[in-house]
Amino acid sequence: MTTNSDDEIKRYLKQQSQELDSMLGEGLTDYLKLGFDSRFSGLMKLGYAIAIALSIVLFYCGYQFFTAPGADQVFWGVLLIVSFNAQVATKLWIFMQTNRNML
Repeated sequence: MTTNSDDEIKRYLKQQSQELDSMLGEGLTDYLKLGFDSRFSGLMKLGYAIAIALSIVLFYCGYQFFTAPGADQVFWGVLLIVSFNAQVATKLWIFMQTNRNML
């Protein structure tokens, strides 16, 4: 019984891997375009705009951190970490939406 289940799981995972390889073989930009193929394309555009804005904030906070006097470095360092975490969360959301539209 377990060998049947194991074989079935292996076949399913192999099929999923081949589908993902074929999608990524076309390039990452084609893969990310899948996120715009739903009725939430406006929300995806907003997500990309937020990601770009957070990139600018991230570089600005990094610059301020390295050029600030010692007393202000903690403030800019915390903002740098917070902006980095926000950007990571936004990019994860973008990839999750893209994967959701792939199904």
